[in-house]
Amino acid sequence: MSGRKDPTLSLPQGEAADFEPRRVAIVIDPDSSHARRVAVGDAPLRIGTDPDQATLVLEDQHVSRLHASVTVTPQGVLVEDQGSSNGTVVNGVPVKVILLDSNATLTLGKTKLALLVKGRPNTALEDIGPSSFGPAVGTSSQMRAVFALLHKLSATDLTISLLGETGCGKDVLARGIHQHSGRADGPFVVFDCGAVQPTLIESELFGHMKGAFTGAVADRAGAFERADGGTLFLDEVGELPLDLQPRLLRALEERTVRHVGGDQRIPVNVRVVAATNRHLEEEVQNGRFRQDLFFRLNAAVVRIPPLRERLDDLEGLCHAILRAEGRDMSIAPQTLAALRGYEWPGNVRELKNVVTSAAALAEGGVVEPRHLMFFNPTRSEQRAQTLDDLPLGGRSLMAIEREAIKQTLDKLDGNKTQAAKALGIAPSTLYEKIKKYKL
Repeated sequence: MSGRKDPTLSLPQGEAADFEPRRVAIVIDPDSSHARRVAVGDAPLRIGTDPDQATLVLEDQHVSRLHASVTVTPQGVLVEDQGSSNGTVVNGVPVKVILLDSNATLTLGKTKLALLVKGRPNTALEDIGPSSFGPAVGTSSQMRAVFALLHKLSATDLTISLLGETGCGKDVLARGIHQHSGRADGPFVVFDCGAVQPTLIESELFGHMKGAFTGAVADRAGAFERADGGTLFLDEVGELPLDLQPRLLRALEERTVRHVGGDQRIPVNVRVVAATNRHLEEEVQNGRFRQDLFFRLNAAVVRIPPLRERLDDLEGLCHAILRAEGRDMSIAPQTLAALRGYEWPGNVRELKNVVTSAAALAEGGVVEPRHLMFFNPTRSEQRAQTLDDLPLGGRSLMAIEREAIKQTLDKLDGNKTQAAKALGIAPSTLYEKIKKYKL
C-alpha cells in the first residue's frame, strides 16, 4: 500500500501486459511457530469459522462464520468484509472493501493474517478495465483499474472516499458513480465543504428552521434532504470544521438530520461520496479530523492518480476536451510531446485550461506547440519554446499571470472559489495572488 496507513488503493503503475502473473498467499499467525501458508487461487478465498461457508477455516471465537473474502482480480487483490460482527482490519484500519497490489496485514477477530503479493497479472490492457466511466475518460492502465473498481462499487451503497490532488477529476468520477448506481434517477447534490462560510456550513448541510438565526426567513432543506433518494457528493470533506464533524458522523451513521433550530430528526435516504486532497490520516494524528469520522468515510477508498503519473491519458483527454468545446481540431504530435514534458501541477483541470486556450489561439484546425500557454510552468525551456510565437510574446510571466487571473475573475463574476478551480490552483493561492497583483 505504498507505505500509507489508510486503505487507499495502490493501483498498478505502468502497463500490465509485461508483468509476471500475480501469486498471492495468506499466512495465518505469521509471527508464531505454528504459522501456516495458504495459496489464493482463481476462486475467491472465503475466510470464517463455518466449514460449510468458508474455504479457509479459522478457530477463533471472535471471527464470524463467514467473515471476509480475498479475490485475485486483474486490477489487484480484492479484500471484502462479508458483514462480519467484528469487522475486517487492513493495516490497522477497518475497511469494507479494499484493492491491494502489495503485501498487507489483515486482522480478523484475534487472528492476524499476512497477505503476500508477488508479481502482477499478465493480462491484456483491455482486460484491466474500461477506458471510460461516466463522463471520465482514460486509457492508461492506472485509470482503467480505477474505472473497473468504481463500476463494482457503484452498484453498492457503500460510502466512497475519492483521494487525489486538486484538479484530478474527483468531481467527474463522483458524478460517474451516481450515473452507474441504482440511484441514477435521483438527485445528485454537490456540497463543497471548502467553499461555504464556516458559519453557514451547518445550515447549508443540514437545513434550518424559520427564525433559527438572523436571515432565516423560512424553513430550508439542507444538502442531505435535497439529495434524498440520490447521491450527496461531499467535496473537500477535509475542510469541514472540527466542531461540525460529530454532526456529519451522526448523519452518516443514522441517516437522519436535524435542522438548525429544530428538534426533530428527519430520515434521509442518501448515498454519500466524499473527496479530499488532504491526507486525512495525518489530519487525524494532528487533531484536526475525528478518527471515528475518518473510519466511517473509509468504507471504500479510491486513490485517483495525478495526471503526471498517467501521461498515456493525455491524447484522449485532449480530444475529449476539444469535443466538449465543439471544436473539430487535431493535436500535432509535437504538441503532445510538449504536453508530456509538463508536470501538470493543476492536473486535468489545468490541462483543460491549456487546451481550450490553445484551441482559441489556433488559426487552423491543428493545435501546435506555439499555441500552448502554461500558467504554472515547471520548465523554463518549455515556456520559451511555446511563448515566442504567441500574441503575448515579450510580456513578463507576472503580467500574463495577472491578466489570466483578472480575466478569469471577470468571466466568473468575481467568484473566487470557481476562479481558483478554473485556474487549477488552491483558493488560498488565488487570494495571495489577488493581493500581490492588487486586483
